[in-house]
Amino acid sequence: MPTKPNPHPLRLAAVLAWAGVLLMLTGTESLRQLLLHRELVFSFDLSPDFRPFFHWADIRSIHSEWLLVKLGHFLGFAVLDLLLMLWLGRKLPALALSLLFALATEALQLFQHRDGRLYDVIIDLSGALTAAFLLACFAAYSKKER
Repeated sequence: MPTKPNPHPLRLAAVLAWAGVLLMLTGTESLRQLLLHRELVFSFDLSPDFRPFFHWADIRSIHSEWLLVKLGHFLGFAVLDLLLMLWLGRKLPALALSLLFALATEALQLFQHRDGRLYDVIIDLSGALTAAFLLACFAAYSKKER
């Protein structure tokens, strides 16, 4: 029996493209080098220290532009979750994939001489939940208007 083709290949392409952007931003050794000098530098640490993943006190001191960086986390995962919901047509699987991607990208940073943090996963998930909430509000409003 032939399998059904995916009815939304462009939506899947949008998800993959945005996930690729997030991975590029996550994986580069220096976000400052990327933004200021357009240089992508990747390195890999085969034995990272996982303890910093659970540090909470450095949220403001880890980056000089911490507010902008955290806003980027929030918005980046809001967009990812929105794209996932549009592709999958369901909120919970989209949220689950957003959470898994957030965990994976933060863990990956520990292998790349970056600072992966649990609080960034929470910020990422907050962005995804906000996107789901706003989409649900929009859907309820559009139904009411009909």
